[in-house]
Amino acid sequence: MGDAPGSTQLSTAPAPTRADIDAALAAVDAHFDEFVAELQELCRFRSRRQEPEQMKATAEWLAESARRHGATADVIPWEHSHPYVLAEVPGGPKRLLHFTHYDVEVEPAGDDSEWVSGPYEAAIRDGALYARGVADDKGVIMSRLHAVAAWRLAGLTPPVTSVFIMEGKQMLHSPGLGSFTAAHAERVASDAALWENSWRDSTGRPLLKLAEKGVLYLRLKVRTLPRDLTSQNTALLASATTRLVGALAGMVSPDGTVGVPGFADGARPPTEDELALLADVEFDGDFLRRRAEVDGFIGGVDDREAAVAIRTRPTMTIASLTGGDDRDDVTLGIPAEASAKVEIRLVAGQDPQQVLDAIRAHLDRTGFADVEIDVMATSRPSLTDHRDPFVALVADAARRTYGAEPVIEPYTQWIGNQGVLADRPIVGVGVSRADSGVDGPNEQILLEDYRAGIKHVIEIMAAMAASTEEPA
Repeated sequence: MGDAPGSTQLSTAPAPTRADIDAALAAVDAHFDEFVAELQELCRFRSRRQEPEQMKATAEWLAESARRHGATADVIPWEHSHPYVLAEVPGGPKRLLHFTHYDVEVEPAGDDSEWVSGPYEAAIRDGALYARGVADDKGVIMSRLHAVAAWRLAGLTPPVTSVFIMEGKQMLHSPGLGSFTAAHAERVASDAALWENSWRDSTGRPLLKLAEKGVLYLRLKVRTLPRDLTSQNTALLASATTRLVGALAGMVSPDGTVGVPGFADGARPPTEDELALLADVEFDGDFLRRRAEVDGFIGGVDDREAAVAIRTRPTMTIASLTGGDDRDDVTLGIPAEASAKVEIRLVAGQDPQQVLDAIRAHLDRTGFADVEIDVMATSRPSLTDHRDPFVALVADAARRTYGAEPVIEPYTQWIGNQGVLADRPIVGVGVSRADSGVDGPNEQILLEDYRAGIKHVIEIMAAMAASTEEPA
């Protein structure tokens, strides 16, 4: 980590002393009420993807907040996205990228009536801040800005230059991120990145997340007739739904086994060291079984095997299947067309185009050349080596901040477009807990977790400025 983005040579600027770091940490405590009030202000924006004017207003507020804390900041409209906020706070020569998003409701958010206070009221109760999006991801956004602010409030220059990408997602896989980062490559160049998708587990241990799965989302379509015809002709004419079901049955079995040759080519199997790290990651199998109302998992795997499979196995899901007349009545017809959505989650080492080519070849080879494939979404998987010095640096900073041994999670089950920034080490850190109720009623973070999250980033900045290590 060095003078130019991507370099790791020793900086000529002096690293902060322990007294400097302590002064920045003390500034967090001295200004914490102000920081919380600013977070509450952000949480009162209804930054829902379905409300573009609110998304724009949120982006403009974030840019102004960044400027108040010493940043240059631009609100940049972009394709396949609500506006990006791109900001930079000057500091030491090493560059630390913070990726965050300001949209809320990543998953179905439940009924507003179930909230004990309004989802955008940003109420504080029993030491916790309740608001939709506070855990995912507004608390993380402000914790990064407040970490920079603390150095400045202590009368110090931040030890590293902080770059912020604040994204307003329109879709989960961030289809605009690749073109945005390519167009602004010089501005987003950095030695390392902190991602937003993490939290503390049930025992209070911070999770350091090192990966995201990629996604290949497809729509398969088939037409067998110019229009639906009467089913008295079934002995003579092909049904589109029957044909598509046959194609899908050859792609994936009921137990989830993928039948496409070459589907998993390149998939990186976990190493023994990575399996050992995964063994320390919490997995609440009982919660998932209760939620799914099942007695066990496919294949009879136990919880430890399930924790590995959910993170390291590429999967194919038939997400929807439509065709024919579905009215609640007896209908006599041969469906002329049918379609299905297929979601494929990719693990490190897989290439979306190679997987798409394998599916096309499989359909052609098995007599389904007439099945059309439309690509709805694609992103590449990402994996940071757990041996990278930046991972050790973030872990050491966590030990100082939390007084607990951090959990390094080398693989995750989450999808995104992190792969477009995978030319640098990326570690996910957060400010919430595993039970924060993300996207559901009464989403919340503990204020003391927010304080600790700010201080963790301060410790990371200081250690990064002092580091002379090369990436693994």
